[in-house]
Amino acid sequence: MSDRVLLKVYYFGQILLQTSEGVTFVCENPLDLVIPFTISFEELKCVICEKIHSERARRISCILYRNPIQVFGGFVQFQTKYVTDEASMQDMFSMYIENRSQLSFIELYVEFEQSEADRNILREDYNSDSEEEFESNYEVIGPDGNEVQGDGAMAPDVSDVATALANNMPFEEPSFMQILDLEAMHVPEFPDYINAEILFVADGKFAVGMEFSSRKAVIKAIKEYTIRRSVDYRVYESEPLTFYAKCTQYGSGCDWLIQISMISRKYYWVIRRYNGSDTCTRATISQDHSKLDSTTIAEVIKPLVEADPALKVKSIIAEVQSKFNYTVSYRKTWLAKQKAVKKIFGDWEASYKALPIWFEAMCHKEPSAVIHFETMPAYQGDDLVTDIRVLHRVFWSYYPCIRAFRHCKPIVQVDVTHLYGKYKGCLLVAVSQDGNNNIVPIAFAIVEGETSDAWHFFLSNLRQHVVTRDGVGLISDRHESINVAVERSNGAWSPPRAFHMFCIKHIESNFLRKFKAPYLQKLVVNIGYSRTVREYEVRYQRLRERGEVLPERNRTVAYTYR
Repeated sequence: MSDRVLLKVYYFGQILLQTSEGVTFVCENPLDLVIPFTISFEELKCVICEKIHSERARRISCILYRNPIQVFGGFVQFQTKYVTDEASMQDMFSMYIENRSQLSFIELYVEFEQSEADRNILREDYNSDSEEEFESNYEVIGPDGNEVQGDGAMAPDVSDVATALANNMPFEEPSFMQILDLEAMHVPEFPDYINAEILFVADGKFAVGMEFSSRKAVIKAIKEYTIRRSVDYRVYESEPLTFYAKCTQYGSGCDWLIQISMISRKYYWVIRRYNGSDTCTRATISQDHSKLDSTTIAEVIKPLVEADPALKVKSIIAEVQSKFNYTVSYRKTWLAKQKAVKKIFGDWEASYKALPIWFEAMCHKEPSAVIHFETMPAYQGDDLVTDIRVLHRVFWSYYPCIRAFRHCKPIVQVDVTHLYGKYKGCLLVAVSQDGNNNIVPIAFAIVEGETSDAWHFFLSNLRQHVVTRDGVGLISDRHESINVAVERSNGAWSPPRAFHMFCIKHIESNFLRKFKAPYLQKLVVNIGYSRTVREYEVRYQRLRERGEVLPERNRTVAYTYR
C-alpha cells in the first residue's frame, strides 16, 4: 500500500474555520477512497463523481485539502489549499508523504457545479387545501414538544472560504487591506431579506410570503411572538429546509400554526402557510416562559455584555423583565450571560488552545521577542495520554520592553495576581521605572501557582533574558516562595549582582493588619524611606518609643519588622 493513499472526501457539508485544529471539514457521510499516487487530476475528479451517487455530483468545480502547518512548540494547525492541476495535486501527495507519521489519510472538500436546472429550482407551494392532507406530511414529535435546535445556516461558499485561508503568509498585511471599506464590510449580505424582521416588529404579526434571512431569524421571530403574547407552541417538524409549528392548544379551541420553508438555492426563508387566529390564553399566569431560554436571553443581552462584561446578573434580570415582562431565574440568567460572553470573547478552551498560535504570531512579527514555556504530561484519570502534553507555565517578554529596561533605573519589582477563570493559576509580572517615574512592564509569566518552583522559573528567565546587568535592586513582598527562589538563583539575585528588598507598601499593609495601630503606620513607612543609616536609626528609635504603648506580645513582634 506504499504506492497508494487513503482519501477522506467531504461534500455537501461545511467548512468550519475557527476550531482547535484550525480549519475542519464536516459532512453527513464522508467518502473513503483509496487511490494510487500515479492518478491524474482528471481521473481523480471522475472517480470522486462516480463514487458519490447523487444527481448534484455531476461536475466538480473546486477541490481543497487540509494542509498541516507546524506552529510554535510543535503544535499543528490546518489551513486549506487548492487542488487545481497536476502540479498542485503532486504538492498534496508530497505533503502527505512528509507527514505520513502524523497523517493516516488526506482530507478533501469537494464543491460541485450547479446545473442550469438546479439554478431554476424553486420550492413549489403546497396546492392542497385539505388540512388533513397537509398535516399528514409531518410526523409529530414527542408530547414534550422539545424544539430541535439545529443549525440550519447554509455552508459558506467553498471558494470564498478557500480564498480567505489560502494565504501562505497569514501574518503579513496584504496591500489591499489598507484600502478596505470597513463600513461596507458590515453591510448585510442579503439586504432585500432583512426587512422581514422589521415588518414583524412593526405590526406584531406574521403573514404568508414574509421573508427571513436565515433559519435562526425564523425561530427567533416565532419565539419573540409567543413570548410577548404569553402563549406557547410545539414543533412538529424541524428540518434543514422546513420549520413547522402549532400552538400547544391546537385542536382545543386554537387554530394557530405556521410553516416556513427555505427557497432552494436562494438562501432565504419564506412563510408558506400561516393561520394567525391565536385565540388561546394561558390558564395560569407564570413568571417564566418555556421558550425564554438561556440561548434566547443571551442573544438579547449580547450588546450589553459586550459593552460591560462585568454586568451583574441582577441587572440582566431587570433588563429581561422590562423587555419581555417575565422574571427569569438567577441560574438561567447566569447561564445566558456565560453564553453571551462565549459568543463575544470565545470560550476558555479555545483561548488556551490558541496560545501556541499567538506565540508563533508574536515571534513572526517580532523575532527578538522572548518566549519560553514548559509543558507536562497529560493524564486521563490515572492513565498517561501519549503524544499529548499540556501547558504548565510560560514566560514572555517583548523586545521593546527588553530594550526599554536598558534605560530604566536599576530597579525591578515583581508581583503576582491570581487568575479566577476556569483554569486557575497566577500571572507574574515584573516592572521597572524610567527617569520620569513612569512604570515600565518588562516581563510576564503564567504559572500554576505562587510556588517556589514557579518563582524560580520566572526569576531565572527574567535574569537570563531581560535583567542582564548587575547592581539592580529586586523589590518584592515577603512571600516565602520568593525568598526560596532567590536563594536557588546561584547568586544571580544576591549581592553583589543584585539586592533583594521588601516592598514598603506590603510591609505597611501587613503591619496595620497585624497590630491595628494606625498611629504607628506612618513611622513604619518613614523607616522604609530612610536614605542613611543615621536617619534609619533615629526613626527606628522613634518607633520603639511610640511602640511602648503596645501590649508586650505585639511590641515584640513589631520589632521583628526591623
